[in-house]
Amino acid sequence: MISLTTRQRDLLHYLLTAETAVVTADVGRQVGLTPRQVSYSLKPIKLWLVEHDADLNMIPGVGVQIACSPADRQSLLSELATQENIRLQLTPDQRQQLLLLNLLTETEPLILYQLQQESGVSRTTLLKDLDLIEAWIRPFDLTLERRPNFGFMLAGSEHQLREAITAVLWGDTGFSEPLMQVSHAAGLVYELADDADLMPLASHVKQIAQQWETRRAMTLVGFAEMALNGRFTDNAALYLALVIAVQKQRILNGQIAQTAHPAFDKQDHQAVWQVATEILSQQGLDRPVSEMPCEVAYLTMHLLSGSRSGTWPTDLEMGDSLENLLSSLMRGISQAYRVPAMQSDTALREGLAAHLIPAFMRQWFELWAPPISYTKNLPERYSFESKIATTLAKEINAEMGVQLPEDEVNNLVLLLRAAFIRERPNRLNRVIVVCPSGMATAQLLVARLKARFPRLGQLDVLSMRELNAQEMQSAQLIITTVPLPKEYTGQSPVIQVHPLLSAEDISVITQWLA
Repeated sequence: MISLTTRQRDLLHYLLTAETAVVTADVGRQVGLTPRQVSYSLKPIKLWLVEHDADLNMIPGVGVQIACSPADRQSLLSELATQENIRLQLTPDQRQQLLLLNLLTETEPLILYQLQQESGVSRTTLLKDLDLIEAWIRPFDLTLERRPNFGFMLAGSEHQLREAITAVLWGDTGFSEPLMQVSHAAGLVYELADDADLMPLASHVKQIAQQWETRRAMTLVGFAEMALNGRFTDNAALYLALVIAVQKQRILNGQIAQTAHPAFDKQDHQAVWQVATEILSQQGLDRPVSEMPCEVAYLTMHLLSGSRSGTWPTDLEMGDSLENLLSSLMRGISQAYRVPAMQSDTALREGLAAHLIPAFMRQWFELWAPPISYTKNLPERYSFESKIATTLAKEINAEMGVQLPEDEVNNLVLLLRAAFIRERPNRLNRVIVVCPSGMATAQLLVARLKARFPRLGQLDVLSMRELNAQEMQSAQLIITTVPLPKEYTGQSPVIQVHPLLSAEDISVITQWLA
């Protein structure tokens, strides 16, 4: 009997349900395969169909189609659904994640021969996978122990093991195809759940994933928000749900934290400590919460480190050092922009506090946190804010001993940009229009600019002969229909447009104003 992989099974199912012939590129997009993978998979599919009295027609210039009657098609679908001779086929990324999750959650060493049998790959391939895993776990202060006649096992604190597990569940692994997805509606979803029983390596992860009760944990995050009179960001709520779910599963398995982080002091965070204690007591653990002070400390640190939608009453516990730092940062921002009013921007100050306090906590307690994806590849027009944010990060490091990662610095960029937009004048003081083509063209250009951009304010039309360095310095923007002399470049922002103001010109000016 022909054996199919899960990839070939899914491809065959797609072909059986297609009403007409389909091209291989379209098939690949639907089932997540490259055209080459589709072509490779069609060979065993054709043999399987022949074995079941059907055939696969490959029509040049049209595509592929299964040749059989509608009744036979339904019969083949039923046969495929009950097929037992199916092999789970994994990509290298998927296999490496399964190995990583097995290592992170197993309490006994994993033998190389056992891993070969459970994954269906060679010894050489497994050793290469383990090398990649070893590099990935290094930032978590975990090590991969390799001992003859012993096997492979991760060594590290319970704290670091949980941080690594949470990062993998979030998908922050560097692998292109995360095995886990977490959402507010569905909770934690294991991508291989339906086929996990086809491979022992995947089956173990499925059993563990069923113990991570993230949807129940979401309600506990909501309880924390009510008790602390604040609100986490949506991403932070999902992250904390993972933290709570993983913590419960580890405790129930007897993997209990025995030490608290040396930087944590219960006395500094009494209100959050009480909330963490209540959350643990609500979960039906097999021992009293009073016997697990390190677990309470672990959860308290994560609650303190969750990103917030605004400042919380408990943030007042940070004291004068934070207030002095915020005041210094606000002065620096105001001076950089040369806008005195920005020093009194309440929204900016609160945004800085809400962003920096949990960022400080994550650094002090050495906690992994979901990367801020929306701060990647910021527009080039934010370069001025980027320079200010870099300066602020240096001051923060000097004052608080905290090195903000790149995504946290980029988040400061967005806060600064928002503050500048709030404080900048609604109308520019002076815009120079350089249009040497004649009065008619100049008047038409000015009319269109005023109609499209009321914020441009006063528009002064100058000829090239009238333009000089003094005039350039007095303007906040130069709009010109011709290139300006090199000696004038860099003095004020310059946008070159068509005399009739094209759609592309409108887009460029709109972006500059934004």
